[in-house]
Amino acid sequence: MPETLCILERISTDIRKPAKSVVFRQGESADFIYFIQSGALRIDYQLEDGRNLVLDFLWPDRFLGTVENEVYAWSAIALVDVHLKRLRRSAVQTLAQDYPSVMDLLLQQKSASLIAAKNHIILMSCPTATNKLIGFLLDYSTRAEYFNHTTQVLTLVMSRKDIADYLGMTFETTSRVFKYLETKNYIKKINHRQIQLNIRMLKDA
Repeated sequence: MPETLCILERISTDIRKPAKSVVFRQGESADFIYFIQSGALRIDYQLEDGRNLVLDFLWPDRFLGTVENEVYAWSAIALVDVHLKRLRRSAVQTLAQDYPSVMDLLLQQKSASLIAAKNHIILMSCPTATNKLIGFLLDYSTRAEYFNHTTQVLTLVMSRKDIADYLGMTFETTSRVFKYLETKNYIKKINHRQIQLNIRMLKDA
């Protein structure tokens, strides 16, 4: 993969986006593929009735915009300041003709997206709102850049509304479950963005 990324580096442009800014919007012409160097993104899907679904959260070393046809099927929003590599789709396709490893890498990324979608479906199938939120917190705690294993403090880069939209719950339900977990000592609120997890209790729940 490092060698393939070096090949792609030749045709990439560095871009930086501040937190809460839009990388691309659902329905826009899908001219570019992006690679996340640092930061985190939220992937949104807007329903026809105006409701918003959060499909995924993306972290460094992930591509996005690889599965689209002529337009982006969803929107990408920066959760924190992000550093991206932007590659024109037509240039990537041309490069892949001479370097098959480029296409192999993109296929691996598509597979990663499918696995993430499967895991999301499994999480959504949890029987209760409490199970869903616990599953989310445990999964998110595997992100080393946002979870301190020594202190067990987890930094939430997404809002509670983002979490609610990702889990298919209302904001009110999500807030209530957070409060319940805090009352039962599964978590401890540090500030509006940080919580301390009791990993053992969460895993046993």
